[in-house]
Amino acid sequence: MAAPEKTPVLNPLTLRNTVGGELADIFEARGIENFEELIGIKELRNKERLSDKTLRKVSEILGDSSISKYLSDFQKDYLDEKPRYMANYNQAKKTYTKLKKVLPLLRGEFTQGYDILDDILDFFGVDSEVEIFETSEKQAALFRTQNKIEVDPINLHAWLRRGELDFQAINLSDYDENRLMNWVESREWMAHIEDVDYFKSLPSVFSHFGVGLVFVPSLPKTVYGAIRWIGNKPLIQISDRGHDLISCWFTLFHEIGHAIKHKNVEIYEGEINESKTKQNTREKEANKFANEYLFNGDNLRKAVFDRKRAGLAMSAKSLAEEFHVQPIFASYWLLKAQYAPAFQRRIQIDFVSQYQ
Repeated sequence: MAAPEKTPVLNPLTLRNTVGGELADIFEARGIENFEELIGIKELRNKERLSDKTLRKVSEILGDSSISKYLSDFQKDYLDEKPRYMANYNQAKKTYTKLKKVLPLLRGEFTQGYDILDDILDFFGVDSEVEIFETSEKQAALFRTQNKIEVDPINLHAWLRRGELDFQAINLSDYDENRLMNWVESREWMAHIEDVDYFKSLPSVFSHFGVGLVFVPSLPKTVYGAIRWIGNKPLIQISDRGHDLISCWFTLFHEIGHAIKHKNVEIYEGEINESKTKQNTREKEANKFANEYLFNGDNLRKAVFDRKRAGLAMSAKSLAEEFHVQPIFASYWLLKAQYAPAFQRRIQIDFVSQYQ
């Protein structure tokens, strides 16, 4: 027989006996099986109230005058506490409604809770939902200082939490910035720039540099990427927002730029490749780093946006030849500029499969 499906939120009253359930247990403990017939009440276990007349009759049947008082007190306690139990239950259901959207990130790893809401608390590593909401607001506040777009605090918290859990599972060498930069400057990765499988294999490569690189599926109103420092080691976390491989490459190199230039600074990327008027100094430096290694500088981007404003015709092939870049990079900027998007090539990527 299949195990019963776990309920989203357990009603705490189901863990308590009703007065009818308590009485049924007493009868069964004394070997009396036809108790419903004896007292004339069907479905006794479901009864939350028993009359004084019924309680006196029970005492007579059992030959124990103390039973009626015991059951009367039990009934009173149950009914007195029921409103509090129900208020907590209704609040828990509201909390579950707010948090259930993070369930895909649990990846089936958190199953020991007494209900699904308890599994979610285990995922966040907290004892109460209050802690989730407090941390979510703190992270969202940091996000808002770095970005000008709307954020979903719960989604951001869950996405970052998944990255922390994945980071903890990686066997990392000591952080070696020189080895990281040697890989960047070798440009051996350029031969695989259109290879989705190669990109997804990079966490293993980066672990040898002491860099925790993790890929987590995007959640609405969150980020392209983030960098944090845990134990003096960088955690670079990339989302599949936009499901575009070159966008993921840019985010990766942008975060590497932060790792090299902005040590021990926690940064959430709600926007990438935005106009310079919207960027703070750190973002400009990280963008410059990514542009230099991926696009041979910023001239390609400038040309695409300038020529679009001027109404000039462009193609990925001609831009690639002019600026000595891969055609897919020219397509990337043409898509960013919304120049004939239906005709631009893009390579799909997602990180969902590893979470199924």
